[in-house]
Amino acid sequence: MKRIMFRLFGILSIFLVLIFSNIKASDSAKEDWDLAKRSKGVSIYYRWVTLSDTLKAREMRAVFIINAKISSIVPLFQSPGSFKKWAIGIKKCQMETVNDSHWITYSMMNYPWPFKQKDLVTESSVEESAKMTCIQIKAIPDRVAEKPGIERLKNYLGTWNFSTMKDGRTTVEYRVMVYSKPVFPRFIQDPLIIKLSIQSLVDLKHLAENL
Repeated sequence: MKRIMFRLFGILSIFLVLIFSNIKASDSAKEDWDLAKRSKGVSIYYRWVTLSDTLKAREMRAVFIINAKISSIVPLFQSPGSFKKWAIGIKKCQMETVNDSHWITYSMMNYPWPFKQKDLVTESSVEESAKMTCIQIKAIPDRVAEKPGIERLKNYLGTWNFSTMKDGRTTVEYRVMVYSKPVFPRFIQDPLIIKLSIQSLVDLKHLAENL
């Protein structure tokens, strides 16, 4: 029971924030990256970003390598069954496919009592260039009617960048920026977020490599 609550507590820490990513350098002053942890082939970094005279936020960056082609990785974001296998904290997931590079996702988070249940509606799009494939994810809270008793998360932006290496493997970079006060003290929250983030990314890696 303690282990389950520890995991759910970490899930709650991750999702009870407003998350922003891909803020342009011209819009903010950014410090150097500090390595927070390197484990199981995943490196987690943090840095502070000054957004205004009175507003400062922390940006998280995760970097790792998957021994699979990009074409094998992207579909793991497009299927509810595959997504739930690696995305920690998802109780329910439904997707609406617009086309091969555009889809809508409804996710309900798995929070423990007595915390209020939360859900999230996002729009995902794939952008490809000669050097990189990128998945941009943003919240579209008004796309699906809110459900009684469930709080809708309304601010979310995420970016996944995939680059092909010379040996055929894929370098993955994921960035998010926490734009709110921590839900719990950082000395409690950070280790949980880092641990669960690494496990989620490792699950994604293993899933892609064993298709």
